[in-house]
Amino acid sequence: MCHQGNNLRLAIIIFFIINFSVSAQEADITSALRQIDSGDLKSASNYLKNLKSKNPNDPSVIFLDAVLTTNGEEALKKYSIVYEKYPKSKYADASLYRIFSYYYSLGYYKKAESYLTKLKNEFPDSPYNKSADRNIPDTEEIVQITPEVKSAPVNYNFTIQAGAFLNLDNAKKLHEQVQSDGYFSEITTKEVGGSILNVVNVGKFAKEEETKSVLDYLSKKYNINGRVTNISK
Repeated sequence: MCHQGNNLRLAIIIFFIINFSVSAQEADITSALRQIDSGDLKSASNYLKNLKSKNPNDPSVIFLDAVLTTNGEEALKKYSIVYEKYPKSKYADASLYRIFSYYYSLGYYKKAESYLTKLKNEFPDSPYNKSADRNIPDTEEIVQITPEVKSAPVNYNFTIQAGAFLNLDNAKKLHEQVQSDGYFSEITTKEVGGSILNVVNVGKFAKEEETKSVLDYLSKKYNINGRVTNISK
């Protein structure tokens, strides 16, 4: 009888473990993050829309939503939800890193340092510790974020955004390849959801119709769907 009771308790424990594991599974947002890394924000946004309709409270979905949120303060709130409410989420450390990056990019170094300390203490094995490892200035300094596209001669109105990368080395690689093919290229930065993207811009054009040949070149050689943007003056 005692043996049967032990078996019953074991079965109940196994049942809860299995069900807990299933409920703890988070949505897979890997493909959407790759799309963001390659600059395909539209596809990533569509992917997010589908996930939010099914699992709006999933921490991975909230994280993806934060990455795609262009308003820094709103993105910060979403990253904070993932870190604070779902500390066991697979993206808790990434959220904490992006909170750190947000304050650091704006020059709030003391606040940034406090989140960096949390990242190191709470997630000692996180790969983001290496990315966040830097000398933090002692003095607060509001840093102006580089505009999406640098200034250009007044007769140029358009450029092509060929890619936006979290990894600067990836941006440099595309930038150098395009330049070696004889096209003008430059790397600028853009804040998206508290993260800094390295944007590769190709060409300067007076009229939008002039971008067609370069768009075709990017599509055929690099399988890139470039996006025409206005040059900031």
